[in-house]
Amino acid sequence: MKYKNFKPLVHNFTHSFVGGCNYLDGKFIFEDLFELAGKRKGRKVIVQWLPHTEQQDPELSDRVKDSIDFYLDWLPEMASNLGVEVEKLTDYRTEVYVTLLRSICVKAIAHDDRGNEYSYIIRN
Repeated sequence: MKYKNFKPLVHNFTHSFVGGCNYLDGKFIFEDLFELAGKRKGRKVIVQWLPHTEQQDPELSDRVKDSIDFYLDWLPEMASNLGVEVEKLTDYRTEVYVTLLRSICVKAIAHDDRGNEYSYIIRN
C-alpha cells in the first residue's frame, strides 16, 4: 500500500469529476455544479465521497447525482490502479464555491487513517 499515491488519486479523481470528459444528458457536470455555486454566493456545494452517504446535497441536479453514483463505483478501481486502498481514506469530499473575486474554486479534501491530509485546488 502506497500512501503517497493518495495525492494523485485525489487529484485525478477530482479533476475527472469536474473536467470536460464528465458529460451526461447533453451537459457537462461542472456546469450544474458551477451554476449552483453561483446561486449560493460563497456557500459551498459539497459532494461527499467518503464516508459514503446516500444523502447528498439536496440541491444537486439529478444529472450530478447520477454522475456521483457512477464515480463512486469507479473510485475503488481507480484507487487499486494507483496501489492504494480506498478503505484507508477516512473521509473525502469535493467542495465547489465562488470566491470573493467571483472565480469558481473546486477543492478536494481527503484524510487517511494516519491523519494525513490530501488536498487539491482548481481555480477558474
